[in-house]
Amino acid sequence: MELELKPLLNLLAIARDGSFSRAAESRNVSQPALSNSIAQLENRVGGRLLERGRHGAQLTELGRTLARHAEAIEAQLTRAADELACAHGSVAGPLVIGVTPVAAAHLVPRALRALKSEMPNVAVSVIETVFSEAMPALLKGAIDLMVGPIGVYPTVEGVVEEPLATDPFTIIVRAGHPLGRRRAMSLRELAQARWVLPSDQSAYHHQLEALFVVAGLRWPLDCIATNSMAAMKALVIHGDCVAIMPRQLVALERRAGLIRCVRLAEAGGTRALGLSRAKERKLSAIAERFAEIIRACARERGFRQFAGSG
Repeated sequence: MELELKPLLNLLAIARDGSFSRAAESRNVSQPALSNSIAQLENRVGGRLLERGRHGAQLTELGRTLARHAEAIEAQLTRAADELACAHGSVAGPLVIGVTPVAAAHLVPRALRALKSEMPNVAVSVIETVFSEAMPALLKGAIDLMVGPIGVYPTVEGVVEEPLATDPFTIIVRAGHPLGRRRAMSLRELAQARWVLPSDQSAYHHQLEALFVVAGLRWPLDCIATNSMAAMKALVIHGDCVAIMPRQLVALERRAGLIRCVRLAEAGGTRALGLSRAKERKLSAIAERFAEIIRACARERGFRQFAGSG
């Protein structure tokens, strides 16, 4: 069965916009032409792809299958256009890397510095994202590689995870805070602390929740909650708030003397950083080289000491 590209992209537009009229506008075609293309596609695949109702057009199960493939095709066409633009500009790439804040703070910059020293003309995009968005992007080919925590969520079919390093959680307080003189503390000792904690549902949030559960404690309801890592650090630096963060994420502030790190006494206060990619998608030569470089960076003695120290 041969499928044409335009009807697939029309189906994808309807799925996104929720109606034929809005999809026709976004695709810059007439509504009758759009409807006709969907009818022809339904005849080709032998089943209904959309159900129209009071709430607009909804994909059927068959429609969801086709839309998923259409989305992957769309992502590949975008990547192809980007690569052609780079080639016309005598630039290598592009390389698209998904990161979490921890990976972006230390490991990825070191690997990119090494890559750029080898390939000064390479075009790189670094996109901060979360697990729920990163996995579909990997499978579609919208990003080449994801660098971030692994082993937190259930394995995603079609995605391969490769461990790179471990990074301990640490209690952070401002310089001069009375707790900053401590070498280690347990969560129970911080029952009355002025917590600032993540509000989102990221891997980071889930791991901290697990630490409180293991310690037999409830998640502090009277905390300051934020989805901004920068805000968390600022609230610690400029007040008496206490937070838990991966040690890499506060490296610059610690070296500048703004933050003190206290070892978290609870077991399980370490998380794994890793490299994720789509199993069935062949990486470009540049993406393969970046993967080699970031593995080497993670093996470096200085990084291992940094990541494993308390």
